[in-house]
Amino acid sequence: MSPKYKDMEVATLSPDQHQVNLRVKVIAQIMFGEVDDGNKSTLSKIKVAEFLVGDSSGCIIVKAINDQISHLQPQTCVLIHNARVEMYRGFMRIVVDQNTDAEIKPFGEASDDKATNANGKADDIQPNLEKNCSLTEYQYVPHVVLNE
Repeated sequence: MSPKYKDMEVATLSPDQHQVNLRVKVIAQIMFGEVDDGNKSTLSKIKVAEFLVGDSSGCIIVKAINDQISHLQPQTCVLIHNARVEMYRGFMRIVVDQNTDAEIKPFGEASDDKATNANGKADDIQPNLEKNCSLTEYQYVPHVVLNE
């Protein structure tokens, strides 16, 4: 059975990329917090968390909100489907939020999963911690055409 989408490698990601599909191991939770949703009439909060995830090519930070957070447990493998790369202060992050139709699924929940064991643990993915794509700073340089 062929996969519905093509997996990418972390090291091949570029700034502001969309439709990102990754098969990664969750290494650690970096941050967790709650922020206002911006609606003054409801005064509700949005849960936000960041995780370090990786594959054999490198690692990167993933920002997730609300329901997606529960899928990102350290030492498990997940499929991140249709996410986007967002720049935060010049550094790349994978974003899974309400502005995308992205989803995070533990291994074994997709019909095309072959590389998992029964409990969804990440036995087959060894993250490359030497190449952290979230630590590379990018600077916007506008494209300027000079008249010669």
